[in-house]
Amino acid sequence: MASINGPIRLTGFSGMLDTDTLIKDLMKAERAPLDKVLKQKQYTLWQREDYRSMNTALLSFRSSLDALRFESNYESVKATSSNAGVLDIVSGGSNPSTSTVKVTQMASSATIVGSKVSQSASQPVTADGKVTITGASGSAEITITAGTSTLDSIVKDINNNSKVTGVKASFDKNAGVLYLSSTTTGSSSKITITPEGGANALADAFNLSELSSTGKDAQYTVNGSSMIESSGNTVSINGVQVTLRGTGEATISAVTDRSGVADNIKNFVTKYNEIVDLFSTAATTRKNRDYEPLTSEEKTSMAEKDIELWEQKARAGSLYNDSLLTGTLSALRSALNLPLDSSSGDQFKLLSQIGIKVKSDYRENGKLEIDEAKLQDAINNNFDEVKRLFTQTSNTSADTMENIKKRRQELGFADRIYEELTTQLNKFTKKIGSGSNEALDDSVLGKQLKQLSDKESDWERKLKDIETRYYKRFSAMEQAIQKMNSQSSWLSSQLG
Repeated sequence: MASINGPIRLTGFSGMLDTDTLIKDLMKAERAPLDKVLKQKQYTLWQREDYRSMNTALLSFRSSLDALRFESNYESVKATSSNAGVLDIVSGGSNPSTSTVKVTQMASSATIVGSKVSQSASQPVTADGKVTITGASGSAEITITAGTSTLDSIVKDINNNSKVTGVKASFDKNAGVLYLSSTTTGSSSKITITPEGGANALADAFNLSELSSTGKDAQYTVNGSSMIESSGNTVSINGVQVTLRGTGEATISAVTDRSGVADNIKNFVTKYNEIVDLFSTAATTRKNRDYEPLTSEEKTSMAEKDIELWEQKARAGSLYNDSLLTGTLSALRSALNLPLDSSSGDQFKLLSQIGIKVKSDYRENGKLEIDEAKLQDAINNNFDEVKRLFTQTSNTSADTMENIKKRRQELGFADRIYEELTTQLNKFTKKIGSGSNEALDDSVLGKQLKQLSDKESDWERKLKDIETRYYKRFSAMEQAIQKMNSQSSWLSSQLG
């Protein structure tokens, strides 16, 4: 019979040996070194996946720091309207201000409305002819054929040409009324219906009394200014985006909003504590030596759920006491404990001065906690100091060890942690590479996986050679046995 992935072999000539079973059992012992390599390879792959989970968490933490690194994120302008029926706030602005807006006219589109039509929308019309519909975008010709065209088909033809003309049509079947409107607003929007010849088939079919229309610009004043006109109803007033909703008067109040600063600082603390939890758990979870990665043969005798549970236990502890994880936590703690060096002699130099301190319980592994009342008091009464504590920059180049230390102390805490995370992320890249989980690169684990893959290939070749030798030996043995059987039969026949 055939061996796995091997040549076709014919065995069992003697009828006395189960050669395939014997060789299969012998090969189990021979495969032990290969199984060991495969388990090492699987465990290394698990390690790389776990490292990448840590790397992803660090990237997320670093991205969240943008909310605290840039001064523009500390003060926003929040705007409100005194009369939402006149104008709505779309977005807050950049300038604290108060503006009184008086709207005398809304921007409108060009519109033509027909009179009631008694026939159904699917009934053929009696009108016949061609009309040209012209809008702000261009013109298109619509053909109406008596006895064939219906109200529905005419509306469809108009809408099929709306990209060319800038005119849309809708027919209210309940009211029996056609609406034609421009797709833009303002005085530049228009609708014109021009018949070819004398009769206007479109006007006849829909009882149109008007054949042209022009839109209107919005008109408003700000703080008693001269009239301002706009082709649309969404406008910018003193840096605040608003939508005009109706005529009348409304006041826009745009004030500085610092409420988001406390939320961003709380989010920073939350993200930091998540990293501490994640890295500490991974670095202190011991490996269970009773569970190793399963071989393909071992999996065949197990249920899928049992395989999943086994591999969870075999994978646990893959990063136990890992220096990359413990080193990252140590570096972050050091960066948080270093006082800010400021030549201006400002008040805040440590996070503890605004209510952020390390938890006293050693079992918390150095996680942070916030005194929210103290933080809010600092924001309310020393806002610029709080902002500087996180955003202060440094002109010192990180070109020597001394300058690196100096730059680190000069940087605000947000930029300081950001740069420290970048340093640690570079170490992760050297350890695990930056490609997919399947890719082999020049990283530390990438090289290990390549070496294990080479060993796997070498052992597979060796095992094929060993299996071939076994088959040759057993084949020779079977031939000898068969020969002895033949001789024994001949002697028996002679003596008989």
